[in-house]
Amino acid sequence: MANKKKNRYGNPQKNIEAQKAAEAAKLAKEVDRSLVQQQKKTSDKPMLMRIIVLAVAAVMILGVVISAVMNY
Repeated sequence: MANKKKNRYGNPQKNIEAQKAAEAAKLAKEVDRSLVQQQKKTSDKPMLMRIIVLAVAAVMILGVVISAVMNY
């Protein structure tokens, strides 16, 4: 009788292990989400710095072009 139940409903030990694995995956996914959210909050400042660096580079290139045109 026990063997029939085991075959009918599957191995309970495997089911428990599968549930634990699913919970671990769910927790890992939540940790990944929280890390991504933390990284997004701190990425505002570097974006501003990139814009400033690109603006300075554009002004320098424009200066070189203007000086080349004036000396030609």
